[in-house]
Amino acid sequence: MATNFKINRTGDSLLNASPNSQLTSVIDAHGGVQYGLHDKPVSRINYEDYPLKTPMGIKVPKILKNLKVNQFIFFGIAGPELMLGLGLVDLKFAANAFLYVYDRKNRNISEKAKLTFSSNISIPKYPDSLSSIFESEDLFIKTENGSLFAETEGISLDAELNLRDISPLRLCTRAGYRGWVYTQKSMPLRLSGKIVHGDRTVRMSSPSYMALADWTAGYMRRNTFWNWASTACTLPDGRSFGLNLSCGVNETGFTENAFWISGKMTKVDMVNFAFREGSLLETWHITSFDRKIDLIFHPEYHRRENINILVAASKFTQLMGIFEGRVTTDAGESIHIAGCPGWVEDHYAKW
Repeated sequence: MATNFKINRTGDSLLNASPNSQLTSVIDAHGGVQYGLHDKPVSRINYEDYPLKTPMGIKVPKILKNLKVNQFIFFGIAGPELMLGLGLVDLKFAANAFLYVYDRKNRNISEKAKLTFSSNISIPKYPDSLSSIFESEDLFIKTENGSLFAETEGISLDAELNLRDISPLRLCTRAGYRGWVYTQKSMPLRLSGKIVHGDRTVRMSSPSYMALADWTAGYMRRNTFWNWASTACTLPDGRSFGLNLSCGVNETGFTENAFWISGKMTKVDMVNFAFREGSLLETWHITSFDRKIDLIFHPEYHRRENINILVAASKFTQLMGIFEGRVTTDAGESIHIAGCPGWVEDHYAKW
């Protein structure tokens, strides 16, 4: 890292104000969890009001309960030239943040990842605001109500996401015997802005570039894993397309599986990810029990992260590539998918 590198911080005060449209909280007045799919905004994920207990019914002390909450937020941007990933993970006792740009033509990646044990991260409890902040000497990220700003050596992002006229998937499910997870998937999102990548400046605007956002918080399983697939793009007929599929997590009674065509969501049943564990860069085949999903993912590149800090661990592989195949709506329309850039993941975590 060059010693003369400086981050241009703009408006780096933490957001602690709730959105205007408060409707409900995920924990009710009696400490109960409002499980299921929510078609209206859940304005506050008030995990501090949850009476967490051990599996044997012993109340968990407040100081320990607060350390057991995990939060993360991920933004993805995909287009013809570049794909970008931005993520923050708050484990309360540790924080992880990353920013990367994948050049699809040259098939190379520039990235910065940071693991810290200090309190330089904040992901407020309001999922609709998609707000977060991370600050270190060589990586700065701030997101707020659709504004994305991030900077590290060789990469600068300044973009605006259109959060209007979208119907996120909002879901709260059980996690183990006493835990729970709330997740909110927002896609496809129109955007405008720019990425400065080395000596290049790439202007981004929809429909060529589209974005997605994944906000998650809760008392997650101590040991968990997931496979995940997602994309946000524009189809050849001009309609927008978003996809979120997962297995291994958030599927106790409900699933987070869905796709969106021009903003209209089609819910999807359980899905299966077929791939070779030792050869993740070979094709993946993703299908759903209800036959609404039949997709092939062709990996182009991947990034890996193996973290083991005794009390927590992460074995993470995220692949960038393209989807092809078919999805079928509730009305029975079969839609051909081809050349659609997106992501898949294979991830084990010990929180």
